[in-house]
Amino acid sequence: MGRIWLPGGAGGADLDVITAGAGDVLSGKVIVDKEGEPLTGMLALTGTAADSHVLSGQTYYNTDAKTKRTGNMANRGAVSQALNAGGSYTIPAGYHNGAGKVTANSLASQTSANAAAGHILSGKTAWVNGAKVTGNIASLAGQTVTPGASAKTVSCSGKYMTGNVTVSAVSNLTAANIKKGVTVGGVVGTYEGYASSPLYLFRNGTWSNLQTTGVTTTLGADDADVKNGILYIYTSLFGDKIGFARLNQTFNLTNYKYIKAKIKSGSFYGRIGIGTTAGITALASLTKYSGELTAGVVILDISSVSGNYYIYLTAQHKTSGNTTVLGGAVLYEELFLTNA
Repeated sequence: MGRIWLPGGAGGADLDVITAGAGDVLSGKVIVDKEGEPLTGMLALTGTAADSHVLSGQTYYNTDAKTKRTGNMANRGAVSQALNAGGSYTIPAGYHNGAGKVTANSLASQTSANAAAGHILSGKTAWVNGAKVTGNIASLAGQTVTPGASAKTVSCSGKYMTGNVTVSAVSNLTAANIKKGVTVGGVVGTYEGYASSPLYLFRNGTWSNLQTTGVTTTLGADDADVKNGILYIYTSLFGDKIGFARLNQTFNLTNYKYIKAKIKSGSFYGRIGIGTTAGITALASLTKYSGELTAGVVILDISSVSGNYYIYLTAQHKTSGNTTVLGGAVLYEELFLTNA
């Protein structure tokens, strides 16, 4: 057993108690071994940890055995996070114990909606409350509708229109081209130029082209009437024995040239007249009247008049003195307006 003698001192150290080896002594430091020989330490601290690598509050030594360091790494424990589709989460720096997790929220919770297949275009898809829905709305292309005499329907209910529906214009739809008083496509006609010729008002016992049929007697021994297809206009019993009856409505004579009446053969004179009032009983009160005729077609030229008039038919028997004629009448077979 060796001893170390310390000059000038008393006694020495027992080297047998030395247990440290070179690996136990800091590198570069010198001690003696059990034999008293110098021993250079080989222990070197080579840690690479920084404070941020060590949990907060925990201590450690790095490369300096004389300096104790304290960590500052955050202890995150178990971190959990839920994400929606397309979302992101920034993982915080620090220690994680492995129990945390990132989870995705359910698709249903992210696609809350109330659309159904009938709300979505055919062939298109959408996610509704977590389920994929394929639309069934049909498409309808634009189109042009040609108007006609009856209503036309474009079947677009419940469909998606991919173009406009155009209703074609009606050519020549102007008031001047529509019969006066008639409404076509919202346009009220003003045209009065068309005249049906001949336009029969009475023929062989039948009234036609009238809003109010028949005649009203303004003067006569009896009221005018129709018998066996003939219109009877009766004379009066007084004066020059003339009778008057007018049609029950006025006529616009603007577009006609003549009024004609066919008289069945007899001994009484008939004529045609026009007037603007409803109760005429004398020829002088008429606006215009024809010559008298006992049989054949009597004609009244109305080419110079325009506007609305009553049409009168007369019956007359000229006698001298105080002769009284009973039951005298003119028999009219036809009455019509014409331009020829």
